[in-house]
Amino acid sequence: MNQRDPEYDRFGPWVIEISQEDPPPPLFVPHLTRPETPLLALKIPRRISRREAHPGMDLYDYMVSLYEEDMVVLERVERQVRSRTIRYRDVQYVSLRDELLRGSVHLGALEGHYDLPFNSVSGDIMRRLVGTIRERYQPEPEPEPVDFEPVASTELSFYFERLLREESAGDSGMRPMATQPDTPLGSLEEGVLRRFFFGLVAKRLLESIHLSDGRELMVVDRGQPYVYRWQSNYGRVETWLPLASITSVEWDWGPDEAEATPVTVTVSTSAGDLAWVFTPNNPTIGHYRRFLTAVGEVNRR
Repeated sequence: MNQRDPEYDRFGPWVIEISQEDPPPPLFVPHLTRPETPLLALKIPRRISRREAHPGMDLYDYMVSLYEEDMVVLERVERQVRSRTIRYRDVQYVSLRDELLRGSVHLGALEGHYDLPFNSVSGDIMRRLVGTIRERYQPEPEPEPVDFEPVASTELSFYFERLLREESAGDSGMRPMATQPDTPLGSLEEGVLRRFFFGLVAKRLLESIHLSDGRELMVVDRGQPYVYRWQSNYGRVETWLPLASITSVEWDWGPDEAEATPVTVTVSTSAGDLAWVFTPNNPTIGHYRRFLTAVGEVNRR
């Protein structure tokens, strides 16, 4: 009688926390050389269906172990294992993406960028991973918070209004610094012919919310700035970065600030740039600009 394979029996699209019941995948075991017990250890499955799997197969692409000061990512490369150690203090920003059943955690770190793909059914446990990183990626000693006042939100969709209410009602301290509603670009044009043209093209600027607790910036958006009338977008991306990681901020208003062209704000870090788009008549831009200017002044001290 064939011996059962417990790992195969429990295999599915979900990320699994390492435990006595769910031990590390055999391929990764020789690379687990750290003596300390991790704060959190996860194994992330291959993107294959259950019927494509079989007993004895390497079923997991990643194993992630989070410790007090750093995290170790083991990645399966065919029958080999690639190991990376990432210090939390080197992480400049982290993003959590969710689009239908596809999710990913993206780390922007000084030594490179890292992506951990997963099935969105495991969003809760991957949010725990992100939370563990966020608790430890602030610089030491932690800087004083930047003074700020929340801003009244502009008109958002029911979905984003609910997100904003939940975040504001929570104990995270996150409050809105700027909001951008879903806006047809044709509505920015004053000329009848240009409005007609943009109405036919139906290009829309997608919504976003920008929040802070004085120490960290959080942005929730759709993962891309624009869509056209014939396109659907079901994405959601949450990005967090310590305010202390911001090295510069650029506002691109185009050739004339009075023109009806979208405004791009680019937030730079030592691990790369992050950019978001606003309509030029957005009433929260001035508040957001003053806030980010204050962040820059604190970081230059």
